[in-house]
Amino acid sequence: MMPLCRNIKATVFVASLLLLSGTWLLAQPTGGRTGLTFLQLPTQGRSAALGSYHLTLPGADPLLFVQNPALLDSSSHQRLSLSLMPYLADTRFLNLGYAHSLPKTAGTWAVGLQYFNYGTLVQTDPLGNTTGEFRAADYALTVGYGHTRGNITLGGAAKWIGSGLESYQLWGLALDWGAVFRHPRHDLTAGFVVKNLGFVRQNYGGGDPPPLPFDVRAGLTFKPTYMPLRFSVTAHHLYRFDMVYNDPALFYSFDDNGNRVARKVAVPEKLVRHLAAGAEILFHPRFRLMVGYDHLRRQELRRLEAGGLAGFSFGAWLHINRFDISYGRAQYIPGLGSHTLSLTMNLKND
Repeated sequence: MMPLCRNIKATVFVASLLLLSGTWLLAQPTGGRTGLTFLQLPTQGRSAALGSYHLTLPGADPLLFVQNPALLDSSSHQRLSLSLMPYLADTRFLNLGYAHSLPKTAGTWAVGLQYFNYGTLVQTDPLGNTTGEFRAADYALTVGYGHTRGNITLGGAAKWIGSGLESYQLWGLALDWGAVFRHPRHDLTAGFVVKNLGFVRQNYGGGDPPPLPFDVRAGLTFKPTYMPLRFSVTAHHLYRFDMVYNDPALFYSFDDNGNRVARKVAVPEKLVRHLAAGAEILFHPRFRLMVGYDHLRRQELRRLEAGGLAGFSFGAWLHINRFDISYGRAQYIPGLGSHTLSLTMNLKND
């Protein structure tokens, strides 16, 4: 009982410390006004299929620690994961991760590499004449550690972040901190994470550096005892209540005098925009289908005349011998989305 109490106290203390230390970032804007937004993308197929915000997904994929370093435990020991996402406009997002446990300290270390390649771009002069080509890319090198005591895991990760655009460079440092609780008898995981708490320096050619995509999330993953389903629900951007971008050119009405008035968004709609949900259909211990829904993505990217499947995602997971293969498809607008394919390999000789 005493170790559990100490774990709970430690979790509460770390959560309070992180939230307080991040208050200087709480007023930073979102919705396209942050830099290095590739840090918000899902790092593997399962996350893409269920919704990119989830932080309590169980599993042995070492790349899950990029979502929440508190997911690092002995299940990911000596596992190597590779993920590729062909993204929008012929860009590519590559993720690589490896985890290793240290039995004497009851902890697990992991290293991850994220590389977002924009490809080769055409360089022109002010008159539009082609003068050559250049390349652009964003990248992050992350080292994480998870420490388990009883049913609680605390985790932290440090990131070195960089970006190159032709001869211009940007770099920064960021931290992720989180905690998860795993129920000892039921398939239930609860947790929180504070992401991208840090700074950016050397902003390309000058000017004020952009803020990092800071986020505070809390989530829950659970499986009802007699159902072949596992559900995940995550609340994101908890530091900012109103996530609505109310475009005055599109969303308005007229008052009694004929003046244009911006629409009012109800409180329930503002609340739901913080939520993402996903479900895994557990057909077999070696095979699952997955579906997810992101209300913020749907409301911000759907077409006015038809939403289609915007905000929805789906995918599958398959285990074959030493390999886990996962695929995720995220829909942005009708006819346009992204695919993510991941491969996790167990390197242990057992």
